[in-house]
Amino acid sequence: MPEVASRRGAGEKTTEGAGRQEAITELGLAFRGAFRSLRSMRGRDTHRGDEIGHAQFELLIELCTRGPLHAGELAEAVGASAATVSGMLDNLCAAELVERSRSESDRRLVVVKVTRRGKRKVEARKALWRRRWEEALEGVEEEELRVAGRVLGRISDIFVERPED
Repeated sequence: MPEVASRRGAGEKTTEGAGRQEAITELGLAFRGAFRSLRSMRGRDTHRGDEIGHAQFELLIELCTRGPLHAGELAEAVGASAATVSGMLDNLCAAELVERSRSESDRRLVVVKVTRRGKRKVEARKALWRRRWEEALEGVEEEELRVAGRVLGRISDIFVERPED
């Protein structure tokens, strides 16, 4: 196997296979770090007072992206239980960010839609995060970003429940 220089140590040599394993390990560690940061951010949501938390923001994004949804569809879309989503929707309704109504085709179903105020809140938060992402990724080439997106997509696929598991 050809030898290639390791990214960690100048002059340190390793085989190509070992270098790949090291790179996969580094990627896994970076992913775990990002996951921990996201989990920590979600944990801080409970201390935000009147401000909506990240989990509630995810509900608003789904509604802005997909339009009105049944509460069960919304729960499935964000990977949360119906009871959890129901509680979050109570808060979002109280803040006038979403509206609930009975489905006209099936009165047993509750349809949730985002309000104008909710859309404005989403756009403001998206703009804030867009700036943060731009700052954090300054100097990273477009092609590197595209590769990173494909890699993260593959990593995401690892965690999707598969029938054979």
